[in-house]
Amino acid sequence: MPKSAYEQLAQAISGKASSLTESERNSLKALLDSFKVSFPSFTVTVNYDQTVGELIKVGKYDWKNNSIISSYFASAEKGQVGVTIHLFNFDHDISSEDAVREMEGKGFRPATLKELLTLGAAHPDLQCSNPIVALGSIWRRPARDVCVPCLDGDRRSRDLCLYWWIGDWDSSWRFAAVRK
Repeated sequence: MPKSAYEQLAQAISGKASSLTESERNSLKALLDSFKVSFPSFTVTVNYDQTVGELIKVGKYDWKNNSIISSYFASAEKGQVGVTIHLFNFDHDISSEDAVREMEGKGFRPATLKELLTLGAAHPDLQCSNPIVALGSIWRRPARDVCVPCLDGDRRSRDLCLYWWIGDWDSSWRFAAVRK
């Protein structure tokens, strides 16, 4: 697994630590520890210029919800960007609102559909052990509920689904997030 941004920064700083006083090293360690996230992370290159349909093809999903299309999930981002996606797990049932609040409190934002699709294409086995949701992209069905995109499945099938925003997510769910 690639090193997290935290591990990379800590390694870069450790080479310079000998020139710091003990007090400065302790302060720096406390600062770094405040940013440390214990959730798994994956760095991917997201091509925001690709359509949702193109990203779905790259992901080779066995099944997809036909409502997951670019016109329902508009995106303002442009270009190709390296993004580190963290998979939050709360170990308890949690609402969408509370999950977003928890992520934002740690300096993260929910991942978008294009980020989720890129993660699924780059790491196809992730969704086979736990479902993954991207709360950063929503679609309001006409006169109905708000839905969010999810990667779900098992060893036999990888699925791209829509689930309702409302209600609680059980502890098996992972929440894709990106540092703000």
